[in-house]
Amino acid sequence: MTPSKAKNNHFVPQSYLRRFKSLSDKQVALYNIKSGKTIPGAPIRSQCSRDYFYTKDRRFEDEFGRMEGRQAALLNQLEGTKQIPAAGSRDHHDLLSVIMLQAGRTVSNVAHADHLLNGLGKAMLRHHFEREGNTELLEYLPKVQLNTIDGVMDSISHHLTMYPLLSDLECTLIQNGSGEDFLTSDHPVALCNSMPARFAALGYASRGLIVLYPLSPRSLLILSDSEIYMVASRNGCLTAQRAKNVIDLNLMQFGNANENVYFADPARVERTLETFRRREDILRPSRPAVSEANAILPDNRRATVLKMDPITRRLSLPRGIDLRRAARTGKFRNGDGFVRNPLLVDVVQSETARIDALRRKATEQAKLDKPGGA
Repeated sequence: MTPSKAKNNHFVPQSYLRRFKSLSDKQVALYNIKSGKTIPGAPIRSQCSRDYFYTKDRRFEDEFGRMEGRQAALLNQLEGTKQIPAAGSRDHHDLLSVIMLQAGRTVSNVAHADHLLNGLGKAMLRHHFEREGNTELLEYLPKVQLNTIDGVMDSISHHLTMYPLLSDLECTLIQNGSGEDFLTSDHPVALCNSMPARFAALGYASRGLIVLYPLSPRSLLILSDSEIYMVASRNGCLTAQRAKNVIDLNLMQFGNANENVYFADPARVERTLETFRRREDILRPSRPAVSEANAILPDNRRATVLKMDPITRRLSLPRGIDLRRAARTGKFRNGDGFVRNPLLVDVVQSETARIDALRRKATEQAKLDKPGGA
């Protein structure tokens, strides 16, 4: 790997964006959300990349490159054979891993983490400064911008640890039989929920979760909670014949996109873009702010509860996917109305705790190994 390539880290692989190539193998069409402009032939090599976005340690970029090669082979195989890997197989585990890697490595994900840190962290600092009577720091606090340290690497680590949470979802390959193409974005893994509930959540363990991952203009992978949704697929495949269904699936890409959505032919996504422009305020609401509420602790002390309401993205289910009776009755074989599989959650939490302990130990050892370390 040349130094320039090591410096320029792509958080969406070029091999993936080439699946949506436009005028040539080196170009992709894009729509910039902020400006509302369409570019028919943007250079792929300059999309979805930042200098040293992960780290300056080339070993990580090399390892990501190997994982991207495995991803490209899996997606080619999936589209070529139109067969979903058997649950529990090596290919199935690899597929879930590459989906979670992609979900955790984007600019949007880091921006979300920084938003949480700023909202909740600064609220906690404000309460502390108020208790201390520190008016000087209180006045300065609004000017402070908090940022996560190594945010993207932490996000990647946690997402890869969480990949077993996807193992109970049903995988379906949706083939596009309409005149409207699938599109993708600079955050391609889109989460949504179509449960008939007021607060349907978007966590990876959430009941009613749907995960969308476009593979090309003509195919899209959907992972869905099999206790909530009944998918009328044949051998794991379902054809979307209606343009409206494709448009509804496309619109989910706009929710977490940072700057751009990508596609092969502007003329074949124009209805999607028109619909987005009409519904932009709904599809991309403002980031939620921190709210506070008074509470009484078990020992009768007064406390302030800080919370940030989540954003729920609801998908209008395409033809061939329907709600099961359990979605209305709330009676499930596993879990409850909030968590699909508590056992998987316990496994992931234990593994996360183990990895965090190893990282703390390694950090402390690194401090001791430094010249002059304690």
